[in-house]
Amino acid sequence: MGVAQNLAWSSMNTAGPARWTALAGAAWAYPSDAGVSTFNPSLAAGLDRRQAVLSTGSLPSGLRLGHMSAAGSAKKWHWAVGVDYLNSGRMPETNELGGVVGEFRFQESRPRATVARALELKGDRQILVGATARWTLQTASNFVAQALSTDIGATYVGDSGRFHAALVLQHAGLSLDPLGSTPEALPTAVHAAISRKFRYAPFRIHIAARDLQRWNLAGYEPLREVRDPLTGAVTYDSPSFTNLALRHLATAVEAELGGRLRLQIGYDFRRQLEMQLPTRRTNAGLSFGFGLKAGKSQFQWSQAVYHVAGRFTQFSYTRNL
Repeated sequence: MGVAQNLAWSSMNTAGPARWTALAGAAWAYPSDAGVSTFNPSLAAGLDRRQAVLSTGSLPSGLRLGHMSAAGSAKKWHWAVGVDYLNSGRMPETNELGGVVGEFRFQESRPRATVARALELKGDRQILVGATARWTLQTASNFVAQALSTDIGATYVGDSGRFHAALVLQHAGLSLDPLGSTPEALPTAVHAAISRKFRYAPFRIHIAARDLQRWNLAGYEPLREVRDPLTGAVTYDSPSFTNLALRHLATAVEAELGGRLRLQIGYDFRRQLEMQLPTRRTNAGLSFGFGLKAGKSQFQWSQAVYHVAGRFTQFSYTRNL
């Protein structure tokens, strides 16, 4: 039975620009803009111009997300820098008895730097490789937590750039100072993804298999408890093989229309399975968005359905430099 892990550092997975959100976090393999270096450092080597991305959004929990990325190249090397920022706003601070003694903010900042390079193969194929160094700082009232981590990625590019396949090791590192008394490990994970653009149609599909380092991603769900009406004995209805397999998958489709308009729709199976309600049909797991290009600027809007009571809305501005 799976249990929740790395609660203190789980916020490290909340990052990225609006296009990433619109594609349900499935676009690990395609170098669309400077923001992709947040997740797969090797994709910085697939960008063909200098670029900067600014993004902001509001999570259902009330956290505000800010994102900034910039990318460029020097000779055969590619680089990217950026920062992700979370802010809870003012929250009541209580003592051990529950009495309000003041206010505090939870804040998290994650500056990072990426280097990447493209290795040419025979034909029109490439291998993109890259690494990211990241410092994470959390503050809550008088408590401070820090962590150092790295991401390592490799992406294969073939079929004249229409096919991409990626493998990423994310958040490998150590926690320096915990917010609480018990240190927690970072959410180190392994992800794989593919991206394919159709030759004669303006569509690109993305499929990601995430958190491959652990098979069972299901936490304990009280709704799966089954009580015998005669004996009172309680048994647990464990998730099926299919249920556990789907929790690793995210899929998305992106349409590129006329070179100026992009439409995206994605689906996160794990979010749907964790946020569904037995008594009500919901769209949890669904995400969508659109992007508009105007000269050197691109505007992107996205929305992800987290549960019946909350959605994550995000906006990004991208500028070619």
